[in-house]
Formats: sequence, structure tokens, C-alpha cells
Amino acid sequence: MIQHKAAWMVIALVTLAWACGPAPETAKGDPVAAEAAPVSPDSGTRMTSAAVLVSHRVTDYETWKTAFEADRPARAEASCLGHYLKRGVDDPDLVYVYCLATDGDKLRTFLESSELAETMRKAGVSGGPTVTLMKPMSRNLVSKQRLPGIIVFHQVEDYATWRVAYDALEEFRRESGIVGHAVTQGYDDSHRVVVYHQADELDDLRAFVDSPELKEAMRRGGVVGEPEIHFIQVVDFAAY
Repeated sequence: MIQHKAAWMVIALVTLAWACGPAPETAKGDPVAAEAAPVSPDSGTRMTSAAVLVSHRVTDYETWKTAFEADRPARAEASCLGHYLKRGVDDPDLVYVYCLATDGDKLRTFLESSELAETMRKAGVSGGPTVTLMKPMSRNLVSKQRLPGIIVFHQVEDYATWRVAYDALEEFRRESGIVGHAVTQGYDDSHRVVVYHQADELDDLRAFVDSPELKEAMRRGGVVGEPEIHFIQVVDFAAY
């Protein structure tokens, strides 16, 4: 996992821009090999070796989106399979880009290239982005729908212990209106976990976040400190 606040990393988003259930032997969150990658950003029963989530503020979304679309070939060259675009529910100028990729090293090089910074600057990104490079661990999402969701960042003492607590909450998630979820782990930090949940209704997500059951599961799972939670709305998606 890498998080950069510097302006040169802002570009990562323009050129770069959780989702399917793993095979039985990986049901508890072991990553699947890169050659098992799907042909769309959110489909089927296979996983990819890398993913990136970039969040940043834009001065004008339509201007930024035009520049973002123009850089699709560059993202594909960096092994990205597609993208999901999301905007903050409470702050629409905060844009999130999620991209699945087949080559983590190529993706990292792409994110750190100076060419991307200039593209981002021209796109009107305001301030520095947060870039999280990740390994997809499991996905079971509702694909190709513009649903509200939450992105949860947290540190855990031990991923395996956390995963047991997370999986034990499956029934409660369904009862709470969660219709899709994905888990990723920091590419360079196994204690960094990012979880994505979908629901049909935003109110269900807010109630789920405030529930004592979730807080207790986090305690049992060894979450360190307070989680960082973002409420988002999917606005666009595409496969390359």
C-alpha cells in the first residue's frame, strides 16, 4: 500500500482512473494469481493481482472527466482492466477512482511517472491525492449498477484474525441491507485493509456503520484505532 500526498501523484488518477467471489480454496481471502484476471473490472469468479484506489478533489467534475476519458489507453497500457468512478455523497467534488490491474509493478511505475502529474494538473485536480495500492482478496459485488457504498480503511493487528471476524459477520451484513462487498489488503502492508460495501439504500449503509454489531466485530478482529469511512455513490464504470 502506498499513500502519497504529493502533487506529482495527482496524475495517477487521471490515467488510472471491491468484486467477484474467489475460488473455493481462496474463500477466506487468499489472493488469486494474476493470470486468473477477468476481462471486465467487476465480473465473474476470478481475481486480479493488484488494484488501486485514488481519491482527490476536483475543481470541476466534467472538465476532469473529459481528461480522464482521454487517458484510457494509458491506463490500459499500465495493465488496468477497467475503472469505477465514485463521488462523495456528502462532498461531490471528492472523486474516487478504483482500478483492477494484472501487473502490480507496472501499475506502480505508472502511478509514479512524472507524465501523469502533468495530465492531472491539466485536469483540474485540487490539492494532492491519496493513492492506495492494494491486493484484491475477495469480491462479491453487484456489478454494473450505480449503487451507494462505503469505503472503509483500517489497520489490523493480524489479517487472518481480522478475516475470521469479518466472515462471521456475513449474515448480519445481509440482514442490514448490504448487497455486495469486497476486501483488499495493502500491497506493501499486510496490516492495511480496505473494505467496500454496497447497498440499495444509503440509509442502510449509515445504520450499518453505526451498529454495535459492526463495532464489536472490529474489536474482535483486532482493528487498530478508528477506521476511516467514506460514503460514496458510483457514477461511472467501464471495462478496457
